[in-house]
Amino acid sequence: MCHDMYYCLPNRALVDGLRELRDEDDYVRFLDAGYKNGRRISIYIDHDHEPLMQWIEEEIAEDGVYGDSDPSSDDVDSVMSDDISVDHEVDDEVIEIPKSVDLFLSKKNLILEGGVDEEVDDEVHHFPIHDPDQKWDIMVPVLGMRFSDRYELKQMLTNYAVFKGQVNLGSIVTYKWIGKMLTNDILEKPRISYRNMVALVKKNFGLHVSVGQCRNAKNFALDEISGSLVGHYEKLWDYGAELLRSNPGSTVSIEVNPMPDSTTYFKRMYVCLKGVKDGWIEGCRRVIGVDGCFLKGICRGELLAAVGRDSNNQMYPLAWAVVSVENKEAWKWFLDLLLEDIGMGDGRGLTIISDQHKGLVEAVKERAPACEHRQCARHVYANFKKKYTGVDFRKLFWRAAKSTTESAFRSYMREINAMSTHAYDHLMERDPKTWCKAFFELDRCCDAVENGISESFNAAIVGAKKKPIISMLEEVRVYVMERMYKQKGKGEKWNLDICPSIRRRIETFKEQQRYWDVTPSGPQIYEVRQLHEVYAVDLDQRTCGCRAW
Repeated sequence: MCHDMYYCLPNRALVDGLRELRDEDDYVRFLDAGYKNGRRISIYIDHDHEPLMQWIEEEIAEDGVYGDSDPSSDDVDSVMSDDISVDHEVDDEVIEIPKSVDLFLSKKNLILEGGVDEEVDDEVHHFPIHDPDQKWDIMVPVLGMRFSDRYELKQMLTNYAVFKGQVNLGSIVTYKWIGKMLTNDILEKPRISYRNMVALVKKNFGLHVSVGQCRNAKNFALDEISGSLVGHYEKLWDYGAELLRSNPGSTVSIEVNPMPDSTTYFKRMYVCLKGVKDGWIEGCRRVIGVDGCFLKGICRGELLAAVGRDSNNQMYPLAWAVVSVENKEAWKWFLDLLLEDIGMGDGRGLTIISDQHKGLVEAVKERAPACEHRQCARHVYANFKKKYTGVDFRKLFWRAAKSTTESAFRSYMREINAMSTHAYDHLMERDPKTWCKAFFELDRCCDAVENGISESFNAAIVGAKKKPIISMLEEVRVYVMERMYKQKGKGEKWNLDICPSIRRRIETFKEQQRYWDVTPSGPQIYEVRQLHEVYAVDLDQRTCGCRAW
């Protein structure tokens, strides 16, 4: 209800001791004066917005400079009596400065004598500069420490007070401080409840805060995050340009949605690095797993990824993209860029493994009609077991999926049909040619019926998916580059024509071959037999009737 507030320096007349409270620097000087005077100081309130400081300057011009007046003189107009009562005021109002065990927090000697405008020779005093990036609980105030602004100073003091357990300094712990300290938690869990925030503050900082404070803190943090996220998206073009500059020959595509009011919103971004795609073309199997996963940060969306298999049958991330939603149109856009990067045209000679996402299935049919499209058997079984549960159904399904011959597949399917015709029909409607080994192409050197490679990649970047877009893309890029470097180093050390995991598989086959009888039937052609199983082997064509890789 008042216009202006003033305080008077202890043992000084109003004419030379009155000071106006305008900003935080004045407030710090006011606190310092109060501590020096036994934690008591008088406050004066001006209700009518009178030009008091102008009048004081005029009196100083007549009577002399600050300090010449004597508070005990007979000039009764120079000192306001404590007995005078003013509406809306408390008689003889005293501001109690709370006590604190910590010496620094008790005194708050933050300003050198002479005020903040006094120039200080930093080279002589060697005042330390505050580091705002250090961990909150190791921040220690030092007399004379320099800060970039008063907000940085307040943040450091609050951190120090909380760490020392001295949080009885009025409203030093504000909702803004809580929001800043919980920003990462809110970023990872945007829907965190207020009561969980209360518990988190209690656990991490030993503070008792209200639900209302946490509500305000969350809103503040979301606003801060939103502002930083806008900045991230604004810098995407610079980020893409830097990728192209540092990785010549890479592919970076960014698209936006234009709005009627001439503003634009991010739509999608695709990245495929030159070194990565060259490595896939030169040394990887022509098998790619594609999958999408949800982003976990404030801004929702999905990360699409294409993951290949190297010569050791291990994960080889090839390309990735951020899209607003996973649908047919997004997959068509992604596949167009991917097929152009790896030079596979209409997909001839390529195998794509994916889940049963309808948009992706249709996109593959349109953009890569000549490719072999396998469906992840794990997804097929996940839908199957919702209706048909039990150990027998599970065993028969996986035996059918891993059958390498049509006769074996039909045998297991007959058993399923005997148990339930509906279960049999359900599986046959899912096109067994896309999830059973018996129907896979023979020249791909990969008999995988699951898209575990893509799942492994999603698990490897689970932490990145919670971060803002540029931070996430950078973490993915660094992970891919480090993995490529490690795989290349291992390959150079092996110095083998056949990689270790494949060699172990061959050793297993060598142990099993003693159970088979071999009968020559022509140049490089043999008949192999084990009980009722008989297959033809052509060493020149590298084929076997069992169709196992």
